[in-house]
Amino acid sequence: MALSDHRRGFALARDLVGFVLKLAVDAARDVIMIPLSIIAAGIDFALIRRQEPRYFRALLEFGQRNAESIDLWAAAYDRHAQPENVDAVLARLEQAVRDPATGARRARVLRRWAERQLRRRRTPPSG
Repeated sequence: MALSDHRRGFALARDLVGFVLKLAVDAARDVIMIPLSIIAAGIDFALIRRQEPRYFRALLEFGQRNAESIDLWAAAYDRHAQPENVDAVLARLEQAVRDPATGARRARVLRRWAERQLRRRRTPPSG
């Protein structure tokens, strides 16, 4: 097997493992979202005379953001054209691990990026 064959094989294995893990995360999210959506809608129905429905909508927005961050189908398109998502973080992490000279700096940048993403996701939806 030539060196480029090894690289292609490694890339395929990495994409396969990433895809399977994402499928598992996506399926777990769906299983959790089914009862949560029924509960949220039930609360909204119970409070409909006192307030606009908001819990079900908030759950939908959370689910949408979550699905975008998982980006299940990322392996289907060019890695360099990806939006910032889980794949981009994993690619940066892999690059940092492979290049110890710049790894520490990149790890700090990745940590700050992850902290910003978490803060953004924790802020309640406007509306």
